[in-house]
Amino acid sequence: MNNLQPLKWQRIDTAKLSGIYCQKTDSYIEDAVSFCSTLVAEYVIRKDKETGKYSANYGGRNENTYDTIDEAEHWAEHTHYASKMQPYVKPDSITDIANWFKAAKPEPTDKDICVQLGCHFEEIVEMLDELKEDEANPIMHEIANYMKSPDGGEVVALDDKVNFLDALCDQIVTATGVAYMMGFDIEGALKEVIRSNNSKMVNGKFEFDDNGKIAKPDSYSEPDLTPFLNKGE
Repeated sequence: MNNLQPLKWQRIDTAKLSGIYCQKTDSYIEDAVSFCSTLVAEYVIRKDKETGKYSANYGGRNENTYDTIDEAEHWAEHTHYASKMQPYVKPDSITDIANWFKAAKPEPTDKDICVQLGCHFEEIVEMLDELKEDEANPIMHEIANYMKSPDGGEVVALDDKVNFLDALCDQIVTATGVAYMMGFDIEGALKEVIRSNNSKMVNGKFEFDDNGKIAKPDSYSEPDLTPFLNKGE
């Protein structure tokens, strides 16, 4: 799994522009026909006027030549960028978690959404258990179990998806804030949870229980969060 920023190619209309300026190499490339730039990499696809061949330029160097612009872009993105640039990117827990779910459920269904919501409510119940908020627990527990069950709703109707997404973002922000206020190392703890979740994969695949929830095989190891309780100590 990686957290590289996706490449977004800018095809150059050579009838209007004769090249492009590249910041990372501080140079102007006159025969450029396609260009993309991220925080860690910059690629220029060039077309040789004599041969009509295309080449991917990285760091001022031309690599192999190709018959089409698509082939040159594919080399830059799926060969060089994918294999060489990851070491220069700071780990991003959100992206790692999202990639983990993509591997488990590449095409999530409405029922998968319900199961995941049930898992989300289940974690809220566990938090309330630790806070001794016993009155709210039965209700939240019932919602969580219903959403995860085979009889749970298969369609999640949303009146306003923007507000729903805003609520999800705010939950991430406020959870991070609670962890900070309590002195927890939330970044370190998340990495340990990600490591633990990855142990649920067997040969790159997941197993699921009857409710569609990711199962815990023999390879699974519980996260050890004790080292992250007191940040900086």
